[in-house]
Amino acid sequence: MVEEIQFYEPDELHGFLSNFSPSPITLSNVVWPTSEHYYQAQKFDDPDIQNEILHAPTPDEAFRLSRHYANKVKKDWMDVRHAVMRYIVFEKFRQNNQLAHLLVSTGDKLLTEHSHKDSYWGDGGDGKGQNELGKILMEVRDYFAEREPYNLVHFVDSAKLPTQWGTFQMYGFVEQSTGKEHLALVYGELDANQPPLIRLHSECLTGDALFSARCDCGFQLSRAMENIVNAGSGVLFYLRQEGRGIGLINKIRAYHLQDNGADTVEANEALGFAADMRDYSFCRGMLSFLNIKSVNLMTNNPRKVKALEKAGIDINKRVALQEGNNPHNNGYLKTKAAKLGHMFDDAFIK
Repeated sequence: MVEEIQFYEPDELHGFLSNFSPSPITLSNVVWPTSEHYYQAQKFDDPDIQNEILHAPTPDEAFRLSRHYANKVKKDWMDVRHAVMRYIVFEKFRQNNQLAHLLVSTGDKLLTEHSHKDSYWGDGGDGKGQNELGKILMEVRDYFAEREPYNLVHFVDSAKLPTQWGTFQMYGFVEQSTGKEHLALVYGELDANQPPLIRLHSECLTGDALFSARCDCGFQLSRAMENIVNAGSGVLFYLRQEGRGIGLINKIRAYHLQDNGADTVEANEALGFAADMRDYSFCRGMLSFLNIKSVNLMTNNPRKVKALEKAGIDINKRVALQEGNNPHNNGYLKTKAAKLGHMFDDAFIK
């Protein structure tokens, strides 16, 4: 049986599907507050009526005005209304990245406008209506689901995450190609016109959770979150790419080889892996969801910079993140500098 998502009120769980949901749409330099405003205004040829509906304070008022002027609706409206609805619904999602991601994240579920008032656009309340709006939404969903970056990750849910530095908003994503779960921890209000401070932090269970001093990962994670809070806003992306992409168990095997004298690169290669197996292309989906177009990236790794640029992510500038040098990882850090090109100050790894 196909799962169904019923929507109607804009403030409910799937309210973004409603035409009454606030989602500005710009057409010919005119900003329509909602798709409902645009749809109702197109019923009329009279520019004064259109303008009155455009400036209606709420979509409910836009709807009421269209009923008030019902005797002035253009004659061919019933012939063109479906094309008008399809056009404005598509524009709503094309112009609002996060909404397009949310739409694609509904998967293959049946989308139904559960309206007892409307048996054409909705289901009539009893499931017997035509549900034409739901059909248009599914058609638009299919369009975006075949295109990057919308098909790279699916957004699942978000929640607050209080930490010792401050409270972040945690967003959960599933990478479509691998099924891996990734997080974006957002602090403060992001400015769409300013590149935020971010860190793409690959999972390191030993360093992040078990306080290992063999690497600098846990130290960098803490410093990155602190830096983001101090900056007033930013994002920590926590990526499930343990051991530079080789996984936790293989990392233990690599550690064993390092105990016997191999460095971090030699250990990976001895196990048949490249020095760095990570892929960042899916990050474009997470950045797109958050409406981030350019970033200030905390990293010491030039390969990460190049990998992100290759994936189409614009890096406004690199921000150094030198933290955690100690007797247990000094050799590891020197290997990262010598063999992986990590950019450290000489004083940091002396």
